[in-house]
Amino acid sequence: MLMTANFKLNPMKQITWLLFALLMVCSSFSHAQSVTVPKEVRFLVDSATKQQLVESLNQFLAQKESPNKADQYVLPADLPAMSALLDELKGMDKNIKLKDDHFYKPVLENLVDAGNRRLVVQFAYLGYADGASVLRASFRLMAVEENGSYRFYTMLRQNTLGWKLKKIDFCSFYYRDSLNMSEARAYVDFLASCNKRLNVKAEPVLYYSCADYPEVLQLLGIDYKLDYSGIRYDGLIGHENNQTVTLIGGYTDKSRFDRHDLWHDRLRMVLSTDKINRPVDEGCAYLYGGSWGKTWPEVLALFKKYAADHPDADWLKLYSGYNNFYQEDYKTFVIAYFINALIVQKTEKEKGFAPVMELLSCGKRQADEDNYFKALEKVNGITKADFNKTVWELVKNEPN
Repeated sequence: MLMTANFKLNPMKQITWLLFALLMVCSSFSHAQSVTVPKEVRFLVDSATKQQLVESLNQFLAQKESPNKADQYVLPADLPAMSALLDELKGMDKNIKLKDDHFYKPVLENLVDAGNRRLVVQFAYLGYADGASVLRASFRLMAVEENGSYRFYTMLRQNTLGWKLKKIDFCSFYYRDSLNMSEARAYVDFLASCNKRLNVKAEPVLYYSCADYPEVLQLLGIDYKLDYSGIRYDGLIGHENNQTVTLIGGYTDKSRFDRHDLWHDRLRMVLSTDKINRPVDEGCAYLYGGSWGKTWPEVLALFKKYAADHPDADWLKLYSGYNNFYQEDYKTFVIAYFINALIVQKTEKEKGFAPVMELLSCGKRQADEDNYFKALEKVNGITKADFNKTVWELVKNEPN
């Protein structure tokens, strides 16, 4: 969600923002990717170093929309963690509301010489509208000079020096003071179940147990991001080089990690988003991880109540679009997703996971759902003609 924000700045930054606002008026789309370097801000590095850094930063940001592993200005050794950060940089220039792909532009905030050819780099994405600066996000990275240019890496390792380590199977848990061992074991067990279903080998996972989501962002080098204002619980994940880096800031007051989202992350390791059918994917996530803090039995109870309250429901008609069977504030529970949870449960029980994978990979959702029903008939023999009857049977066969 992109919107304007009201915020107070110290006098030094007010000068920077005002200068940047003037530059925004004069800048053209052809320089949308170029980092603005405010002349009034003093950087205590020599001009050659600054120029070299800015050129590298421009190249780094110019490649941020490409696959993460293709960015040549990422330090290879830190690619898994940088992948999580690069995901947060994607689309940073755009203001969807204003339909402007170059509304937010990068401005260099700070450079600090950290020694050994390394620099601490801070930059922000700013826009200008209705006479006011709009801060989209602010990032902090490390840069190291190699062969005449700079490579960038996260401050994650530096920020967690002194943290404790506990290894469980293929997972390395990093934590500041204490680790909830039952949650850690549950995390490992859930990953193992996903790996078994998806037929993938267990790969190293570096798990950083954070107090909350603000700490997640801080550790990775995201000083501020408008989208995450007010969010207490969430996590970030990066996967490259056969390794996963995940920072977990809690899911609810009761649980440290979200099984629902973790399922989505694991599936995307083996199946491209172009092939994934979202209702089936969400159905799996409902079944294996619940949704919005509710467990699968709790979600099932909500759907059973909806079905009881709507004895004449036509599930084929309700499958189209995003019809809800329950809503709690902004948290919606979608009928099409739940129906697929029932279908996946039956299919996996009777035939194993391979047919489920075929249904998952039938392609993105279409208006007529033709690709889905073709795959469904092939996998389970369920056609559009008998879809409503079949769903009712699945609902009635589920225990209360």
